Amino acid sequence: MNRLRWSDTPLLGLLAMLYFAQGLPSGLLGKALPPLLREYDVSLSAIGFTALLSLPWTLKFLWAPFIDRFWTRRRWLLTLNLIICGLMLVIASRDFETWVSQAFALLMAVLFLMNLTAATQDIATDGCAVSRLTPHLRGLGNSVQVIGYKIGMIFGGGLLLWLVGHFGWQLSYSALALLIVPVLLPVWFMRETPVADKGAVKCAEWQGWRGYVRLFADFVSRPRMAWWLITVATFKAGDSMASRMIGPMLSDQGLSLADIGLITGVIGVVAGLTGALLGGIFLLRLGHRNALLLFGTLQAMGFIGYLFIASGAFDKSLLYAVVCMEQFADGLSTVALFTLMMGVCRKESPGTDYTLQAALQVTVSGIAAALSGMFTQAFGYPAVFIAGATLTMIALIPVIIFFRSTGHSPISGNY
Repeated sequence: MNRLRWSDTPLLGLLAMLYFAQGLPSGLLGKALPPLLREYDVSLSAIGFTALLSLPWTLKFLWAPFIDRFWTRRRWLLTLNLIICGLMLVIASRDFETWVSQAFALLMAVLFLMNLTAATQDIATDGCAVSRLTPHLRGLGNSVQVIGYKIGMIFGGGLLLWLVGHFGWQLSYSALALLIVPVLLPVWFMRETPVADKGAVKCAEWQGWRGYVRLFADFVSRPRMAWWLITVATFKAGDSMASRMIGPMLSDQGLSLADIGLITGVIGVVAGLTGALLGGIFLLRLGHRNALLLFGTLQAMGFIGYLFIASGAFDKSLLYAVVCMEQFADGLSTVALFTLMMGVCRKESPGTDYTLQAALQVTVSGIAAALSGMFTQAFGYPAVFIAGATLTMIALIPVIIFFRSTGHSPISGNY
């Protein structure tokens, strides 16, 4: 059995910091923005539709081949992280209440650009991860990915809400923007991936429009890919729909921004980190099929737990328990899904293949999140959590069919 070597730690540390940088803007969009907007009486429907700001994560596969082929990953990562830092400072330049009351459309535009940059950074980071992580490191590498990303979400989501409650918006978000600076140091000293042998393929060769389209067509048309792509598309849709309304629900029940930030954005995300850390270990023991089925079921049970919270008859200990259970399951299931996504990537186009799968997953999840506000406004908070749990369980059906149709990976190894 291959074990972690000391020489592997710089790569894992680099990946952790890069995914942390992505988590900062994602934490604002996914965790902090909904309760912040609700605090200023923005409607649930409008809050739901802010999920459309993640559209670049849906469409990033369109420009992924260019990131794989042109320039270097080091240059991409330096440039894109600097842009993220700059856009965060722009958002910190005026008070949040002023943004909402006087320049709401401009705020949405800047947030969109920030997500566009973060999504492009993700292409380069994923390509670096897929090309450098050896098969025995991929489970641990995906744990590092989820942990780094979730720590970024703690800072950009829950911790941000707590800071805003104590120090105001401008100072708090300016401080978070400067956290991008330490990420630039390991990127500055990173080396490009060496080619193992002269016959190795550095990048996908394509010329013109037809070659560009063939990159995607060849990947999708590979044997047994249809059910796997359905799994990727649906596995986290119920999670996205239900979790989008957790912050607004707690705000409507009278919890302060600081409390919401602490419970959902810090304590809950720490539980998710624990799940992500253990996910890579459990994955080796359970196998991919059993891991996806078990972790998906646990996630659905977490949303059923929110029914007790939605009733209003709860104490904080129950709220902590439900949040931690659901986030722990989220960490487990995310690592399992992402590890399999890495396993089907081609060596010559890792960024493109992984990005295509990630974009598919984000597209369906984004639609579910965007509709969550309208659904909740029409049917209430309990209904959205029932819907989230139901969608999560339905998504296990393509998992079963996929693993029944093949006893091995589309590339190599056993599930």
